[in-house]
Amino acid sequence: MPETALEITTAAELERFLPGKVVIANTTYTLLTGYEGSGSCHWCGGELKGYLRRYCYGHMKLYYRHFLWTDARKWCIKRQDGLCANCGTRLSYSLEVHHIIPLNGSERIWTAYNLPFNLIGFCHDCHQEVHAAMKPPKLPKPIPDPWEEAMAAGQGLFAFTEEKFHASLAVQQ
Repeated sequence: MPETALEITTAAELERFLPGKVVIANTTYTLLTGYEGSGSCHWCGGELKGYLRRYCYGHMKLYYRHFLWTDARKWCIKRQDGLCANCGTRLSYSLEVHHIIPLNGSERIWTAYNLPFNLIGFCHDCHQEVHAAMKPPKLPKPIPDPWEEAMAAGQGLFAFTEEKFHASLAVQQ
């Protein structure tokens, strides 16, 4: 089991990964790399110099691109050059970014689900098709057994009638 989000290599690991939280000076950090809130670079754990408070020079963009939804979304659209991954339509202004492994209730803003390998862009129509295909198929309802329904509804008269019928047959013999 990976200890940090950067060690995740499979869908199963991503689904099982539970980031921790730490509160430092009234700021809550989601622990994705393990360096958050440590006083070192959130991306690499390196020493911060000068005015830098959370990231080494240049690492903020890497960190945001991997975990922050708005930046990860923009990067996915740029990576695909604005083309729908399914039909190839160029829609850089309205490409919809889809989580391949669904969020299933996870927060969207800061999460390992925003890792680049888990994002793909679609036009609106293809995105709707993907979501429709992801829904479980609707199974037909079984045809109810009238006898079972009557008994479940408390209509025991049938059972009484059946017993009387069999009893009258026994008397006649």
